[in-house]
Amino acid sequence: MNGFLKELNQSPVIATARDYSQVDAAIRSRARAVFILCGTILTLGEQVRRVRMSGKRVFVHLDLLGGLGRDATAVEWCYEAARPDGVISTRSPLLKRARELNMTTIQRLFVMDSASVEHGVRQFKSYAPDMLEVLPGLVPKAITFLSETLDIPIIAGGMITRPEEIKTALDAGAVGVSTSNEALWETEADACR
Repeated sequence: MNGFLKELNQSPVIATARDYSQVDAAIRSRARAVFILCGTILTLGEQVRRVRMSGKRVFVHLDLLGGLGRDATAVEWCYEAARPDGVISTRSPLLKRARELNMTTIQRLFVMDSASVEHGVRQFKSYAPDMLEVLPGLVPKAITFLSETLDIPIIAGGMITRPEEIKTALDAGAVGVSTSNEALWETEADACR
């Protein structure tokens, strides 16, 4: 995971592919990591293989993968069939099993109010994933609070559409920003700091 953090320091924008055409665009982009938020058990292996062949890290969102259950067996299948660098989920038990398989784990947290932030803190203290993705990424106050409260790298995701929003998230304490906005995938690291 340290290698991934170093890459985020050099290139903090993560390409988030919500459909197959975005997987192709992500492969061609400057981004060094790709979050796959689309596909099925029939297409995942090929998508992961193509992203890896492009020299990028690839993470699969387990909750959004079609044809896959939401249990430990699903995680094991993903590991055996596709071999991504890591997985993303809102479900701690799935991430716990992924960590046992030596995959990097990213827990998604939807921030709606202070109660959701407090719930997230309690959840992460009971099970600490490798990273936390905070959505929407336009909530610098929550990003700052979580990065100061939890000893875990924060990724800001969702609703990031302009370069200055990347900078705001990074200034708030995020180590990276995930976005499906393809124009931002080409953002230079210097423009974000």
